[in-house]
Amino acid sequence: MPLTRPDTEFAPSPDRIQRFASRHIARRLARKPALAKPDPAALKKSRRFVILWAALAGIVSGTLIGGSEWWMRQVLVDDWQALSFQEQLPFWAGYMAFAGVVTLLEIGFLYWNSLRGVARMAYFSGLDYTQKATQPPAVALTVQGAARVALEYPSPGSLIYGVDPHAYLHGWQLTLRAMLYRLKVSLSSFLLRMVMRRLLGRLTLRGFLPMLMAPLYAVWNAWIAARVTQEACLLAAGPARVEAIMARVEQAPKRTRRLLAQGVGETIMRNQHPHPNLVLLLSKLLATLPGQSDTLEVDWPEALREIAALEADERGDLLKYLTQAVLLSGDYRGARRTLLQEAFARCQTPLSRDFIDAQLAAT
Repeated sequence: MPLTRPDTEFAPSPDRIQRFASRHIARRLARKPALAKPDPAALKKSRRFVILWAALAGIVSGTLIGGSEWWMRQVLVDDWQALSFQEQLPFWAGYMAFAGVVTLLEIGFLYWNSLRGVARMAYFSGLDYTQKATQPPAVALTVQGAARVALEYPSPGSLIYGVDPHAYLHGWQLTLRAMLYRLKVSLSSFLLRMVMRRLLGRLTLRGFLPMLMAPLYAVWNAWIAARVTQEACLLAAGPARVEAIMARVEQAPKRTRRLLAQGVGETIMRNQHPHPNLVLLLSKLLATLPGQSDTLEVDWPEALREIAALEADERGDLLKYLTQAVLLSGDYRGARRTLLQEAFARCQTPLSRDFIDAQLAAT
């Protein structure tokens, strides 16, 4: 039985918003012929523009929201402090409605800015999205992943070739994560600003609060945009890095490929997210294992035992491939760092920063 396409495995039932975002990115990519090779300078410039526009949006919205509060207190009402709480309520209701509208417009602009930005970064990374009846799985998967990155969607949560990304999460953690995500999407920006206004309002900075709002919003937006674009850059470079890994792994013994697939599956579970780069690599690894099931049953303790028992040369190559695979989903930190340290310690092999940098350069 042939393997399911990785893009279908990654997002088997995308919602309407994600489908719209994917089509938007695809249309932007299809406007120009694919680049012969990646353009790092243009990629870096595109990322800067996304962050800059996000910061400018924060400045505009912060100025409007902060300025409206100043105008309400200083101009609209002669003696604001003399008003009782009930007398202030109509003014606060109008202010909250205005602030809500500005925030919604800002959030809409930020999503548009992110979608445009990740599409440009995918293009300058050399992604070939030409008009075809059926896109190659790697391209379709990257577009799906880019759409979710731009929308800041959480982990799909579905099984990836039998691997459960939420295997290490308890039921209450899944529920809490879902609630926090829905809150973030609907109210986080607005509520954050209201909280900042209340907290800062208790300080002696109340008179300067309207002037503080614009830079605070700009920093917040720029930080979010920096995270989104960093993930988009990693995702856009993924297909080429996966091909570089597979060019070496395809010549390796079947046992090496099987154990590497175990490491990729464990990384997905440790990350608690099926990163598209890992999904693509796992699909290619499973395709090189004829006779195997189209699903992977991860048994990392047993895999570690087998890795440690390999001959020195084969074990050294496998640890290199494992390092390259793990770093497909992000920097050397957190769960990725723990997994690699665990594997190298079990094999009694030193793991240095120079080795990490060398494996990044190799892909």
